[in-house]
Amino acid sequence: MQEALLFERVEGEAVLCRLCPWCCRIAPQGVGLCQVRENQDGALYNLNYGLVSAAAVEPIERRGVYHLFPGSVLLTLGGWGDNLRCRFRPAPPELPEASEKRRYLDSERAIDFAVEHRCRGLAWGYQEPVVWLEYVLDTAKLARANGLFTLFLTKGFVSEEAIDLLGPYLDGWVVEILAASAQPYEQACSLPGWETILRSTVHARKRWHCHVEIHTPLVVPVNGGDEVLRSLGSWIRENLGPDIPWHLWRCEPAGELAGQPPASSEEMERAQAVGREAGLRYVYIQTGDEAGLSHTVCPSCGQLLVRREGKFYIRTSGVEENKCTRCGQEIYLRRSIFK
Repeated sequence: MQEALLFERVEGEAVLCRLCPWCCRIAPQGVGLCQVRENQDGALYNLNYGLVSAAAVEPIERRGVYHLFPGSVLLTLGGWGDNLRCRFRPAPPELPEASEKRRYLDSERAIDFAVEHRCRGLAWGYQEPVVWLEYVLDTAKLARANGLFTLFLTKGFVSEEAIDLLGPYLDGWVVEILAASAQPYEQACSLPGWETILRSTVHARKRWHCHVEIHTPLVVPVNGGDEVLRSLGSWIRENLGPDIPWHLWRCEPAGELAGQPPASSEEMERAQAVGREAGLRYVYIQTGDEAGLSHTVCPSCGQLLVRREGKFYIRTSGVEENKCTRCGQEIYLRRSIFK
């Protein structure tokens, strides 16, 4: 446990958390909506510093990231807590009360572990990493000092202040965006300030030059309509650019939508077609298994550039200085930690 960043004291001993747009006003001994930030005698403390819920050494493609250091291995760490919960997804696990069930990973040891296992990068994901801000920031600084690239896997409901703390040390911003319109977010999350997710993504891209990839879980009753998908595809093209990869995930509905069938292959392919019609050059279908890996081809001449198959076999060819060797088309790839 450690004193949190981004809060202010208000009247009495209450505190106002500025980590995300909820701006929780927390009474003494109370916790924020994320359940991992607590007011202790007029100061805000995070309850999850260094506490790891999951860890994996894995190919970056397992995180559904295709254009950032393709074929590389990274260490992905998950913490505890979430600030944006959806009705159609399983409830995130809560921070265990019993100390013997809490696993602590020192930030220096995390970097040593990544280097020992020959990882090229470090990622934070599984649960929402913004509520793990203090630990993410400490490990990101060490990762940068050790030449590792960094990857933030987020739902994007983040304050610009938090992004500005992390921005100098972040290479990748991989964000889950359900839609670019109000109704899907209202239906799934009862979220009034959904536009913040779009703004935070633009801020990470334009202010901090982060490599961006968009993930969209496709739940047909919520965001599977052509109009919803076309609107999001158009927003990506107009605000981030046509080269931003868009990954459409086959999501198994849970919670209030448990029992609903997942999107069919035909629905996934139609969604991909809508993205391409919206002017996006890299639209991928993610089925959640190795069979669902997609290749990257040149959007101009169709030359195969990154081949993905089997147990994450990755081969890059036909690209020199991020240009297609056949036609000279600029290819959106990030393979350097220098911004």
